[in-house]
Amino acid sequence: MTGVFMLWIDVELAWGLVHRRKLDLPELTRISIRAREALDSVIDLLEKYGVPATWTILGHLLLDHCSRGSLNDSPHIEMPRPSYSWLEVDWYRYDPCTDVQTDPAWYGRDIVDRIVGYVEKSRVPHDVGCHSFSHQLFGDSGCGEELAKAEVKKCVELLKSQYGIAAKVFAFPRDYVGHIGVLKDFGIVGFRNTPPKLYPCLPLERTISNFVKTYFSLFIQFLSYYIFFPPHVVTARESLPGLWSVPGCLPYSRKPLIPLRLVTFKAIQGINRAIREGKIFSMYTHIRNFGEDDRLLSDFEKILSHVNRKREEGALEMRTMTELVKELSSGPK
Repeated sequence: MTGVFMLWIDVELAWGLVHRRKLDLPELTRISIRAREALDSVIDLLEKYGVPATWTILGHLLLDHCSRGSLNDSPHIEMPRPSYSWLEVDWYRYDPCTDVQTDPAWYGRDIVDRIVGYVEKSRVPHDVGCHSFSHQLFGDSGCGEELAKAEVKKCVELLKSQYGIAAKVFAFPRDYVGHIGVLKDFGIVGFRNTPPKLYPCLPLERTISNFVKTYFSLFIQFLSYYIFFPPHVVTARESLPGLWSVPGCLPYSRKPLIPLRLVTFKAIQGINRAIREGKIFSMYTHIRNFGEDDRLLSDFEKILSHVNRKREEGALEMRTMTELVKELSSGPK
C-alpha cells in the first residue's frame, strides 16, 4: 500500500509558552538565537531530500517591533483578551514591546523572510499558513468567538499585506481546537486537528481532576516510547463543508526522560505504519525545538532520509495540507 507523509513546522518562538506562569526569559532568548542559526540547516535538509513542509506562522512574529501607546498601556490594546479561569494576568504580559534586535524571542520577521524566500524558490511545493496572532487557546471556554476571529484575522492580514500570501491552512495553538467555523470566514480550507485518542488533558484549570488527567496522559505517552508502540496514523476528514482536517500524529522534539533516538524511532515506526495501512503520518515540530537541542538536526535527517527512501521505493507520497485538500475536494479520479 501507499502511505502519506505530512510535515508541519510551527513558527512561534517564545509565544508558544506564554500560557506558563513563569518563563526563563534569558534562556528563551538564547534558544531563539540558536533556532535562527539552525533554520538554514533545516531548510537544507528539506531541499536535500525533497520533503515539503506546511509552515504555520504566528502573527506576532511578522512584526519587527511593537510598542505601547504610553507607559501605562497594555500591549496590543486593539486585540480582545481571553477570560481563562487559570489566567490572572494580561495575556501579553511577556510582550517586551521592543524590537527584533533587542528581544529576538518575541519577534521573527527575519525568520519569516527567510522561510518565505526559501518557499518561493524551492523545487518542492511548500505551504505557508497561519498559527494565530498570539497563540491563544481556541478550545478553552475562555477564548470567545470575538477573540478567535481577531486572532485569525490579524495573522491572515499580516501574511497578506507583508508577503502577498493568502493563507489556506491553520494550526491551532497547542492543537487545542475550537471555533472552527471562524476559519472558513477567512478562507482557511484545512487545519491540523488534535492528535487522536489523546486522553483529554488540555484544559489548564488548576483542579485535582485536571491534574490527575494530565499526568495520567503524560504517563501513558511516556510508556508508549519504551514499549515501542507505533504512533497513530490517520485519515483526513471534512470537519465542515469545504474545511478539512488532519490530526497530528507525533510531535518531534526532545522529551523529558525519553532519549531522542526513541522519538526518532517512533517517527520511523509511524511512517512504516502509514505505508502498511495506506494512511497519513502527520508529524509536527517547531523551529524553537531546533534551538533547544543541537542533536535534533541529525536525527531529523534520519527521518527525512527514510521518507525519501520510501518515496523512491514507491511506498510513500508526501503532501502539504493544501495539496491534500485539493485532491480531496476534487474527488475520485
